[in-house]
Amino acid sequence: MGITWLASFPKSGNTWVRFLLYAYLFGDISTSGDINRKIPAIHRDPKAAPEGDETLFVKTHFVLSDKHPQLGLTDRAVYILRHPKDILLSGLNYHRMTGAFPDKATDEHYAKVFISRGSDPVWVGQGFGTWDQHATSWTTTDRFPVHVTTYEKLKSDTGGELAKILAFVGQEPDGERVSRAVDAAQFDKLRALEVREKTKGEKDKLFPGAVKRSKAPRFFMNKGKTGQSLEKIAPGLDALFDRQFGDAMARHGYG
Repeated sequence: MGITWLASFPKSGNTWVRFLLYAYLFGDISTSGDINRKIPAIHRDPKAAPEGDETLFVKTHFVLSDKHPQLGLTDRAVYILRHPKDILLSGLNYHRMTGAFPDKATDEHYAKVFISRGSDPVWVGQGFGTWDQHATSWTTTDRFPVHVTTYEKLKSDTGGELAKILAFVGQEPDGERVSRAVDAAQFDKLRALEVREKTKGEKDKLFPGAVKRSKAPRFFMNKGKTGQSLEKIAPGLDALFDRQFGDAMARHGYG
């Protein structure tokens, strides 16, 4: 046994899957900080390792390469794909929420940079690569077994996809426990948890940022939409995006 990576490009639903797995494996979610302790992120805990013969789920956004931390402890990986257009919009919301993106910078500027570089340049600098590089590195590897799911499948059949992940790691999914986990990790419940923890200023939380006073406050647990358009940002962005990402999207099942 060893590490089972929960691998994804940023803003692809990795945190949601962690909540689902936590609820199934460990029960009630009392604080988001429990997720970090039981299902750590390698970016925060570069020495994360299983104890004894256990299987440890660990989140990663890193491109799969020889430089990946704790690679020698790998047992297998679950990879979560998401349409890159939805990732762009979620990334924009994330940067606005955390304040990392200057207010004077426009949404159109962010979108055009993302499109031209195939990624958020901040993420490239952090070792996550482009969307295409990332997806290719994990979904075509022969280093270890990889189960591929998508954000879209998780939204349409959350329980079914969770059961497939559990079966992939050698567990016999329990239907009742799967249903409870899906209920516990519903979007509105996770949003309520985020608001509560941020409003109270709790330190033991997974969610970054704070609730800012505005007519439309931003949250880590955003809208979770699929199939979105960039036209609300600026005319012509969808066409520009499709030209730049078209070949890569087709290779990864978004043709």
